[in-house]
Amino acid sequence: MNILKLARHLKEFTLDEIEMIAECDCKTELEQLLNKGKSVFEQGLYKYKEPKQKQTFEFIAKPKIYKNKKILFKDMALYYLNNRDLTYSTYKGYRYQLKYNILPYFGEKYIDEITYEMLIDFMTIMKSKYKPKTASNGVTLVGSIMKYAFFEGYIKYNPYFGVRNSMCK
Repeated sequence: MNILKLARHLKEFTLDEIEMIAECDCKTELEQLLNKGKSVFEQGLYKYKEPKQKQTFEFIAKPKIYKNKKILFKDMALYYLNNRDLTYSTYKGYRYQLKYNILPYFGEKYIDEITYEMLIDFMTIMKSKYKPKTASNGVTLVGSIMKYAFFEGYIKYNPYFGVRNSMCK
């Protein structure tokens, strides 16, 4: 039985209670949950601990400071990749998209000179060259880099805002 799912459902329980429900010796699995920080032991009860949500850039707000600094898109893309916690396969996919699709189009442009029309043009090119999923991934990565640049204060507004990635499909 999956003790993690059971703990998540019960929220608070004793060792005897969970062993009775699971009908097995759960002590080692509970110790693993304690070691991983997924539960705590307080006042004779095991308590399931909800994982903290990671902060994302899905909200819309202006950056606090506009840095007014010229930076090339390729440099911002590198900065973006180096400041993200990515799995190896995601990193590899991003590097491929950047090398073969995004940087040839945006690489030598300054980040604050990229316009909505350029993004739509890039989307059209991607749509004509690739399957919808690949095209969508490339456009989404550009949008993520632009959003990151916006929140870091390198651009005053995000031209990606309003681009409908569904146009790739």
